[in-house]
Amino acid sequence: MHDCPEERSHSPLMIAQVDSAQDETTGDFYYRTFVPGAGMAHCEGVHVVNFMYFHRMRHQTMLDADVLIVNNICDPDLLPLIRDRKTRGKPTVYELGDDLWGLPSSNPLRAFYNQSNNMLLIKRLAHYCDALQFSSPELERKFGYLNPNSRVFPNQILEAPPERSQKTKSIVTVGWGGSIGHLNDMAKISDRLVRWILSRQNVHLYLMCADPIWELFDALPANRKRRFATGSVADYYNFVSHLDIGLAPLEDTPFNRSRSDVKFLEYAVHGAVPVVEATGPYLLSVKPGRTGFFFNSTDELISNLDHLVSDAAVRSKVSASAREYVLRERNYVDGGLERVEFYRSLIASGNGGCEPSGSRAGEIFARLCDCPGARKKGRHLFLGSTRYEQLLQNGVIALKASSPSEAWSMFLEAMQIESSLYLPYLFGAFVSGDPVQALKAAIERNPFSIVSRIHLGKAYLSRGMRDEAIESFKAAAGIFPEYELPYIECANCLQKIGMKQVGIELLKKAIDLIPKVVREPQTGGQAEQ
Repeated sequence: MHDCPEERSHSPLMIAQVDSAQDETTGDFYYRTFVPGAGMAHCEGVHVVNFMYFHRMRHQTMLDADVLIVNNICDPDLLPLIRDRKTRGKPTVYELGDDLWGLPSSNPLRAFYNQSNNMLLIKRLAHYCDALQFSSPELERKFGYLNPNSRVFPNQILEAPPERSQKTKSIVTVGWGGSIGHLNDMAKISDRLVRWILSRQNVHLYLMCADPIWELFDALPANRKRRFATGSVADYYNFVSHLDIGLAPLEDTPFNRSRSDVKFLEYAVHGAVPVVEATGPYLLSVKPGRTGFFFNSTDELISNLDHLVSDAAVRSKVSASAREYVLRERNYVDGGLERVEFYRSLIASGNGGCEPSGSRAGEIFARLCDCPGARKKGRHLFLGSTRYEQLLQNGVIALKASSPSEAWSMFLEAMQIESSLYLPYLFGAFVSGDPVQALKAAIERNPFSIVSRIHLGKAYLSRGMRDEAIESFKAAAGIFPEYELPYIECANCLQKIGMKQVGIELLKKAIDLIPKVVREPQTGGQAEQ
């Protein structure tokens, strides 16, 4: 790997990448945030800060960053912050890393994203930001209409293990690793794969998976299979390093077609021959017979496997070619440079601002390095979760699990740790004995929180305090007048108190506020689903 060429060096720049709350050991975070951050930090003068959306330093850092990237976040409180950044000439980029409207029923996030208000808000945020970025060409094809300035940034590889020595092996290992979300993908090949393995004495199956997927292969004797415990990206890499052939079955669904080709990258860089479904994410990266093999049916899958198991020379040639492609075309430094050049173009084409780009990059970065939980490598900084952030995240999980007392105790402790921040009060309101008081406390700490004022209006309404509810909805609308939800809530309130016609007129106004491009999907994009 190499640093950015001298002729491409530029003035200092501070880039912040913020993710919705999630486990930082997951592949999504690693490939879409951590690796790009490391790549961009290789560019001269570029400082990169990664953090989760619940982090205590999030607001000021998001406001100060020269470039802000927000990943799949659905929160109306971002709207006034993006507006403030626009006035300062600081671009904000929305990353849509998945087809959130095509999530399979097994995905726990499906219920959240299927709510119409949340669907509209994500599209509104993607449209309102200065640019929109994707992890795959299919996502851009579907949702690029939301923003005239969009770009695809494929996943990259951060670390390449040493090249494997090509020794003759008596046993060929075929394998797959992944989440429970791929249960259907594996189920459609499991019976045929089991029969084939039983017919070949020199083949073993290696899996890194959850119980339901492992159970699909119960018919294989214990000495013909091996299970690896699920874990971090590092654990997964260790697993893949044992494979000679890597499988990637993938049902042809809108969500799957929008996935990235990361499984191909992982197999290839670790010296396993990729044998993948001929669908969306792999069509551009796999060259049949050169960097991997396609299959459209289980018959084709078995035919490919027979060919590879019988011919060690082909396995060696294709695995070497696939690895060479990844090292040449998909390395993280070149990927980081491509991103930085795009972000700099956004700054150059912006409307200027009150503060020169990068003027405080080093100062802000140095200050953040002193935060509890900060982990720094060069100009790349990750703000890890401390007790405060863990309490918020675990409290939200307890809320979803219908454990109000447990959630309240967590939010209460978070309030004590960071009494000046509003999120513990906002989240705590849902399990507090006095939600009105908790929401007032949240608003006192963040007067620009649209969410807090909407929920305060709902809390007033539940107590029969209709005038107060209407005033709270109006105050929420005043923070960002172009956002429709406060008007919708107010309209519903007016209709409940007998002011039906006034409510209907306000509802019409709310609908008119939704940008046409957000309200009416383009042909060939979201409409196909």
